[in-house]
Amino acid sequence: MNLATVNVGAARRSVHYYRRGQGQPLLYLHHMLGLVGFEPALAKLAESFDVIAPYAPGWGPAKDDLTDVDPGPLDLTLHNIDVLNALGIHSAHVVGISIGAWMAAELAAIAPQRVDSLVLVNPLGLWLDDVGGADPFAQHPGMPSQVLFSQPDMRKQFLFDGRDKMDAHVEELLNLRASAKFLWPIPDTGVARRLPRIEAPTLIATSEHDVVVPAAYGPAWRDAIAGSRLTTIPNAGHLAELEQPDAFANLVRDFIRNHAMPAVA
Repeated sequence: MNLATVNVGAARRSVHYYRRGQGQPLLYLHHMLGLVGFEPALAKLAESFDVIAPYAPGWGPAKDDLTDVDPGPLDLTLHNIDVLNALGIHSAHVVGISIGAWMAAELAAIAPQRVDSLVLVNPLGLWLDDVGGADPFAQHPGMPSQVLFSQPDMRKQFLFDGRDKMDAHVEELLNLRASAKFLWPIPDTGVARRLPRIEAPTLIATSEHDVVVPAAYGPAWRDAIAGSRLTTIPNAGHLAELEQPDAFANLVRDFIRNHAMPAVA
């Protein structure tokens, strides 16, 4: 599936994105490593929704746009609003994972009218001293993202198989560089102060084997967002949508259908 491009905002920034499916729009905000193509979890969601999956500024083909955004939440939130505007979408179900979950939460807090429902999977952005979490920016440079997976060989499986190894490794490092702009040295983004503003029906999911965002963070997110629900994805690390695509897609679909879509008269 080929990437599409749209120019957004006053600066006419080029945004590269995947789009497939039909039905209600679903905006997917990606993890620390960007997008690994139109991932199987997204393809499954496209059976039920109009799935839009853009690269954030600084990731993948947008790597040169990293200097255009401030490290705080406002620039990224305005950027995501610009993406929705450029695509003619007034509001969408918003699903984020990892750093994308932080971006999704900020969008829901700052522009609640644009978010019909919210799913946050292994969300970064809070820091609890008594819980901590593995530092994704303090890993061996030869295998910097291995900590994001529940099994070491999954890094090679999802990032390297079928690709030029040097190209894949450089892209891995550049994507982690983009994440570090917003999350280093401690991934406390200040989002806790804004979470009570979220109005959309919200599901928080943590992964059973995530060492970057341990499951103990789940209750903290749930308690900060009124009426939100909490669940766990078994047998997955931080990048749950890669390791357990069916479970990821099913929990998103079922939550939207059961808790976030209006009843048909």
